[in-house]
Amino acid sequence: MANTAGPLNGIRVFDMTLAMVGPWCAMQLGAMGADVIHIEPPVARNAGQPGRPGGSIPGVPPSINGNSIGYISWNMNKRGLTLDMKDPAHRANAYELLKTCDVFLMNMRPDVAGRLGVDYETVSQINPGIVYCTVTGWGQTGPMRDLPGADGQINYFTGMSTTNGEEGATEGELYRHSTQMDATTGNYACQAILLGLVARKRTGKGQRIDLSMMRAASALQTARMAEYLARGTVNPGLGANAQVVAPDNAFMAADARYVSVAATSEAEWAKFCKVIEHPELLDDVRFATNSDRVEHRNELNEILKPIFASYPVDYWVLQFRRNKLPHGWLMHWDELRNHHQVMANEYMVQVPSDQPWGDVWTGGPPYRFSKTPAKWFATPNIGEHNEEILAEIEAHRAGSAGRS
Repeated sequence: MANTAGPLNGIRVFDMTLAMVGPWCAMQLGAMGADVIHIEPPVARNAGQPGRPGGSIPGVPPSINGNSIGYISWNMNKRGLTLDMKDPAHRANAYELLKTCDVFLMNMRPDVAGRLGVDYETVSQINPGIVYCTVTGWGQTGPMRDLPGADGQINYFTGMSTTNGEEGATEGELYRHSTQMDATTGNYACQAILLGLVARKRTGKGQRIDLSMMRAASALQTARMAEYLARGTVNPGLGANAQVVAPDNAFMAADARYVSVAATSEAEWAKFCKVIEHPELLDDVRFATNSDRVEHRNELNEILKPIFASYPVDYWVLQFRRNKLPHGWLMHWDELRNHHQVMANEYMVQVPSDQPWGDVWTGGPPYRFSKTPAKWFATPNIGEHNEEILAEIEAHRAGSAGRS
């Protein structure tokens, strides 16, 4: 019989986060059953309103009924509480709440926690068992520690842009999935918090965890860094081509849609040549091995382009599927949402909400637990659970006074 509670049932998170990195991490913890209490200042959120944690970039859409889509998308699976940390009464409530928490999470510049009275020294005195996690752009030390860090700047600074670009380009370009560094860092933070909880169970002690977007971006590029350190050069832009396999590219089909395919072994290369009805390529010395095909990638692509242009995408997808070759095709969101594979695996779910923004489609949890299922529920409005959580704080305060 499956337990309806998630694997983190009983864990409480003090989520003092903004923008995407921290909220994304806390949202994953909430999906796994943690009671995530998302803290916001006691003011109404307007999309693009400067200085509002989790809000969108000032003056830049999109929003739904005045609410930032970023806030809606990254703060699901939480309860909402407003606290003004400059107000002594609110700060006292925060400290009482922290006594009941297992995790503290914050992604602001290094000195902000101290100014708000939630630095590690203060919080760990209040609750020695807490797993205290901070995420910054550039780290806790060094000449750039106090600078703000955002996805694009981290992308450029860490060299990730040098591995992207049009085919043959010598200058890199920004990775166009503009939240790659945010989500990656958030995932690392979630992983680190889980490890911190495991360590606490073993040792009985909480600890401090520091992450930075810069370090997360560097970890993501381990293979590319190793190539540079080994050769001293960076490959020019490869467009849709893979770095170490050929063919592994996207080709324009007859209906002006892209289809991608890869031959990751010699057996797949043989099947690929059969599918495209050009077995003579198997005897071409330029393409004898994968190393040869990578070396002569441009020549191979020029041969393949007119071949792919002779049939529509559906034809190629059918052939590749029959022959079990790795493939994909350019799919738009409407098509993706209704695709049978997506629906069968619940890769996209509709989350009911009675908030002004209404029901929301989202990617949902990327994992499935057989006995402790993950849950996904709607983003809270600002301060939606104030009365409920404040009542819990008062009950804890009264209980503590009764025991003293």
